[in-house]
Amino acid sequence: MTRATRGVVSAAEFAQRVTLSGLLDPADIPPAADGATAARMLVEAGKLTAFQAEAILGERFEELRIGNYEVLDRLGAGGMGAVFKARHRRMKRVVALKVLSREGARSGTLAERFQREVETLARLAHPNIVMAYDADEAEAGPFLVMELVTGRDLASEVADRGPLPVEDAVDRILQASRGLEYAHAQGIVHRDIKPGNILRDTEGLVKVADLGLARLNEPANPAANLSLTQAGTVVGTAEYMPPEQAVDSGEVDHRADVYSLGCTLFFLLTGRAPYQAASIMSMFLKHRDEPVPSVRALRPAVPAELDAVFQRMAAKAPADRYQSMTEVAAALERVRANLSPANVGTGEWSAMPPASAVPPGKTRVIDRNSPAGSSESTGEFALSPPSTATAAPASGVAGRTVVLAEPSRTQAGIIRRYLQQLGAANVHAAESGAEALALAKREGAAVVVSSMHLKDMTGAQLATALLADPSCAGVGFVLATSEADGQAPGAVPTSPRVVVMPKPFDAERLARSVAAVVR
Repeated sequence: MTRATRGVVSAAEFAQRVTLSGLLDPADIPPAADGATAARMLVEAGKLTAFQAEAILGERFEELRIGNYEVLDRLGAGGMGAVFKARHRRMKRVVALKVLSREGARSGTLAERFQREVETLARLAHPNIVMAYDADEAEAGPFLVMELVTGRDLASEVADRGPLPVEDAVDRILQASRGLEYAHAQGIVHRDIKPGNILRDTEGLVKVADLGLARLNEPANPAANLSLTQAGTVVGTAEYMPPEQAVDSGEVDHRADVYSLGCTLFFLLTGRAPYQAASIMSMFLKHRDEPVPSVRALRPAVPAELDAVFQRMAAKAPADRYQSMTEVAAALERVRANLSPANVGTGEWSAMPPASAVPPGKTRVIDRNSPAGSSESTGEFALSPPSTATAAPASGVAGRTVVLAEPSRTQAGIIRRYLQQLGAANVHAAESGAEALALAKREGAAVVVSSMHLKDMTGAQLATALLADPSCAGVGFVLATSEADGQAPGAVPTSPRVVVMPKPFDAERLARSVAAVVR
């Protein structure tokens, strides 16, 4: 699925390929100089996704359908196969498809793990667990149809934001504990709880995902118990694995998930796993032998009551832990009830400014991978404008649409947070100059904030292109740059609509820069 498109595709050839794909009526294809231009126009119009356009240009028609589903995007891949965003051809429901690769289907272990996930999810229906709709086989391989969670996993959230405010961390772990409480009641032990396997959607709902390593326990019928492991086999993720699971993963019970969820809580609060080691074996030994670390030793503002909850969840012996997720949820509910304002949104471990509570939906973040024109409302980064004591003079950001051109995920997260703090109504993210320019025109942006180095051009070249485009008349441009960029000052166009903002910068400097170019 990685074959490159060869040569230049004419407009006529592209039209033929679109017809062969069956995705569009030929009448929907706009006149264009060549196939690539026509494809880009269809993507901008929301008639094709970028994934579909690329596949059509490369004549990779087999990538466009899996069973009764039209593939919209590739979301990720791993040892077992790949996950796709797809839409049912008749019902039009958008879902996630987990497809077992042909190699995986030939592997007895991977095929069994995939079948386990199918059977496990078929038994579960809970708002805090990713739901399965169907399972089938296609030419691409066996596939599982799951609900599409529009959001991100907790590992990505911490990577972008830094350690979470205490109240946010408690909320996420509390919701996950409820999903696991339900799974345990069905005789299911997850065995791979970690930040990357807990998702949070744009409405704030947390869902436990990836039950491929789950153990199905049926005490009344031991012969029916399903396990991927023979005696002494280890499965799971070392950084979050309880000591007993490192000895024999086939013999653990629900208290293993209590331990792993506790380690996940530690990660959300500190930005790191409880133990650090240079090898997997060293990690296993630290989980077994080292004293349980204190959250407060790394982050003193965390309430002692919450640190005590973590300590008990991560106890070495299963008998010393909370004995059920019901107990975990009750303990977290007590912590949440006792949280003081000082513990909410402290931001003490974050590179970004502290968060302030505002109504959800204050700022909309538009996902570059969603169909054109779609948006996702999120309260996660919806911040009120900074107080007048620390804020810059009234900026041009409040209530405006901003395009952020930044290929670095980390930097984009920081700048996006600043923009939202300053009251931006919409923030559209782009990794390339061409994408940023198209978004500025389509979305009616007031300003483009860009780094110097983009995927297809420099920020200075993007500024020049924006000034030359009549459709962008009046759009301001802020170029974030540093001496390390090595760009000669003369290369940046001189205009009242363009300002160079030196790095590093904070929200106040960003506000002043935007105010200088937005009228």
